[in-house]
Amino acid sequence: MSNASKSLFRLRTVFGLVILALTAKADLPEGSGRAATERVCGKCHSPEKAASLHQTRSAWEDTITKMVKLGAQGSDEEFELVLTYLSKHFAPETPGPVNINRANVIDLETALLLRRSEAKAIVQYRLEKGDFKSLADLQGVPGLDFKKIESKKSRLVF
Repeated sequence: MSNASKSLFRLRTVFGLVILALTAKADLPEGSGRAATERVCGKCHSPEKAASLHQTRSAWEDTITKMVKLGAQGSDEEFELVLTYLSKHFAPETPGPVNINRANVIDLETALLLRRSEAKAIVQYRLEKGDFKSLADLQGVPGLDFKKIESKKSRLVF
């Protein structure tokens, strides 16, 4: 590879990295604290990496405390802005509805916090008896702790 080719390759690589960096920053939503988050968190890593966590305010506070212990620098006001920004824009995501008649064993187990045997029992019962029409239909599933299902009834779709 000639020197000119190497220079062109390096220029393209740097340009690509700049474009990636500009695109990544666009992923952070506008709002009070965005600049402080980019400034404080961006010294060590991409702020988008931290923001991908989706945590509660308390968990964000723990994360920021950990980062300070690892050397993150900023004023108390900046850290408060970062905490408020991350807590508002990157809170835990609300779980979506679970279609009890379409979900597979793994989906039922993870989304409804069921034991594997309970999730299998729901799918097996559904295969044998047909789709569930209501919450009451789930009471007939052998081996299912109905209280678990009842406590998550607001997430169920039939």
